[in-house]
Amino acid sequence: MKPSPIQLLQLTFKRVYVEVDQAHAPSEPPNPFTTVFVFDGVSITTEVGLAEVDMDHERGPMYLVSLQVLIDNKCETDEPDRKFSPYRIDIEAAGIVQLAKGADKIGSPHDLVTVNGASLLWSAVHEQLLTLTSRMPAGPVMLPTVHFHDLKQPTIETVEPAAPQTKARKAAKIK
Repeated sequence: MKPSPIQLLQLTFKRVYVEVDQAHAPSEPPNPFTTVFVFDGVSITTEVGLAEVDMDHERGPMYLVSLQVLIDNKCETDEPDRKFSPYRIDIEAAGIVQLAKGADKIGSPHDLVTVNGASLLWSAVHEQLLTLTSRMPAGPVMLPTVHFHDLKQPTIETVEPAAPQTKARKAAKIK
């Protein structure tokens, strides 16, 4: 085992909002020992932000990564297989991520920090949501395991370098 070249130094929750969506909650409380809601078919919107914090730190550059996870149960299109969450959820987390010196040999620093930083924050949101909903009337919910590789920057030479602060927003229907 070796330490990762990407280290999460600090994690904070900027917003944690979870409420029962009465229109989509189960009629009977589920048994928390046998039933955990999964998000197959539910629309989950995420927004990932990245900002430089200290690019000259002695151990390597530091970045602020933010992640917002939104499940609002709004139906924007006619989708016959659309599934809804028993909760409306809006959680935003932020973390200070440090990239070890020399890690740019592995890949683009922007890509390394964005993809891995978002994954680290997703794990924290995943756990926080499961903990909160385990005591709520619609029962526990567990976000799916995901990856953020689609946030990598294109490698076309004609693309201009990214600004120091970027945001990416995506909506995904988990199938």
